[in-house]
Amino acid sequence: MTALKRNLLFVLAAIITGLISILFGIGVVQASALFAHITTGREWLSFVLCPAGLALIVLLTRRVFPGAQGSGIPQAMAGLSMQHHENVDQVLSLRIAVGKFFLTLMGFAVGASIGKEGPTVQIGCAVMNFCGRIGLERTHALQRLLILAGGAAGITCAFNAPLAGVIFAIEEMARHFNDRQLRSIIFAAAASGVTLLLVLGYHPYFGVSPASLPLGPIWLLVPICAVCGGFAGGLFARILIAPTRLMPRPINQLAKSQPVAFAALCGLGLATLGWLSHGQIFGASYGEARAALTLGKLPPLDFAPLKFLATLLSYLSGIPGGIFAPSLAIGVGEGTFFSYLVPGVPVAAFAMIGMAGYFAGVVQAPLTATVIVIEMTSNPAMTVPVTIAAILGTMASRLVCKEPVYHAMAQQFLRVIEPQTHHAPAVSPGRDGKI
Repeated sequence: MTALKRNLLFVLAAIITGLISILFGIGVVQASALFAHITTGREWLSFVLCPAGLALIVLLTRRVFPGAQGSGIPQAMAGLSMQHHENVDQVLSLRIAVGKFFLTLMGFAVGASIGKEGPTVQIGCAVMNFCGRIGLERTHALQRLLILAGGAAGITCAFNAPLAGVIFAIEEMARHFNDRQLRSIIFAAAASGVTLLLVLGYHPYFGVSPASLPLGPIWLLVPICAVCGGFAGGLFARILIAPTRLMPRPINQLAKSQPVAFAALCGLGLATLGWLSHGQIFGASYGEARAALTLGKLPPLDFAPLKFLATLLSYLSGIPGGIFAPSLAIGVGEGTFFSYLVPGVPVAAFAMIGMAGYFAGVVQAPLTATVIVIEMTSNPAMTVPVTIAAILGTMASRLVCKEPVYHAMAQQFLRVIEPQTHHAPAVSPGRDGKI
């Protein structure tokens, strides 16, 4: 196998991932708009669509597309450590990619508080894994290369952020890498990024933020905002890793014995939160986050806690969907809360700081959090406060959640799929193996 052949394959797979991502992104927008159109002026319909929709998605996930539940990033990370190719094919198959694609769109169409980035990563890794089986000798080293490249391409495509894709694959997925892996990751991120650029043009995910934070007393609030966000993000991650420790026994029993009914119950809670927030917590809450970051428009005071609960319910229901985008929106709400507390606090600047602190608290990857916030807002002027927020948010999170959420969930998948192979100890598995 020549390096040229391998690199060409990576580029081809990344281009395919980019094209699929474009279709996926269009579908997400249309699905979210459909839900908003149906429920506008008929808010009561969310109390029908959310429970029935989540229940149907969970039923389809379990009966038709087992393995498609959850974010998709833990499955990709688990694949990095799997020793047997057939097990990798089990979590990164084209069948699961197809299920992830359509079931996630269904989730947006019924108002679930989810994101597209985790599914895009799993789809990208599945495409890479499939292409790697064409004319290449399958080795564990090649398997890792394919998955890392797929992860980089997935994040690049989800957020139109090639640098964030590279950093995410290196910091969060690989943890250790060599020059060969780095070249493959960059090839994949660049190819998928160019594909998006040629088809859609350059558009920062949240637009261009005018935020700035001149030196002065206001900087004293930066570490406070970051630590608060980090604690909240760590709590969110801890709940996702082991929800059975926090839920009452009757709820745990219902989730285990009647997962479809449990999903309907989660949908009822989601609809209630949507009613309380006047519809702002449904979907990824992209509009609310963008308005704060680019226009300095304050979201409601209760936006962050309601979005926090809505994302928990959506994820714990067992449907496919990512947590990146909802986490970014929660962070925006947490950061702008300080604009209510202290008059004169710049809304857009603290939206970015809160976003970095909370998101870093969820994933415990400060470099990824810094790069993704800066790249998605196209605002390098905020690099220093955003970096400080990401570092402090990660430190605060580790006081609440000892292990990064994606790594703990990946270990749960490994214990189920490759129980005979020794893996590093992890936090106890979540309810019914739902990752």
